[in-house]
Amino acid sequence: MPPLSESPYRLLVEGPDDQHSVIHLMARHGFDWDDESTPRPFVSAEGGVEKLLRSASVALKGTYDRIGIILDANSSLADRWAQIRDRASQIGLVLPESPAPEGTIVHGRQPGSRVGVWLMPDNSSSGTLESFLSTLVPAEHPTWIYADQVTREARQRGAQCPEKDHLKSVLHTWLAWQEEPGLPFGTALKAGIFETDREGALRFVA
Repeated sequence: MPPLSESPYRLLVEGPDDQHSVIHLMARHGFDWDDESTPRPFVSAEGGVEKLLRSASVALKGTYDRIGIILDANSSLADRWAQIRDRASQIGLVLPESPAPEGTIVHGRQPGSRVGVWLMPDNSSSGTLESFLSTLVPAEHPTWIYADQVTREARQRGAQCPEKDHLKSVLHTWLAWQEEPGLPFGTALKAGIFETDREGALRFVA
């Protein structure tokens, strides 16, 4: 069996948090990453948005049977989608004017191939991986509300965490208060700290 890096399935993500979150979320829903009889994607952490977009331009020209792209929408879903559409159109691949809420899947350039794109958190809203994960926090968890409060207070007291990364700071604060403190996102998903059967998670898994 060839190494997974040679798989005809390729999933491009921004960084290690995205990489491990996808791997462990899928594993929580029964995907066996060790089953050599099942086609499995190589999940490639590209090192940021710009590097991912460059890699996507190259991958879309290639011979992969399946190409998946996961990106944060960040502050503008429309702008991020326009970036993806532009790179796809440069090689003759047409994406719809807006992303599909359930994830966009189109025919690739090769016969029988597919291209899928998911914009975090839900293909409909601006946001990030952290926005997606925040929807998986147990409902009305008291320390989640408190984590938001103390993060805001810490910033008022001179903490250097920028406002644009507020949700990331809240998530890490909340994870610091779990039975095993400070787990990375992927490991926390694996440990069941997040509720991975929420509607948003199920749509992503599907």
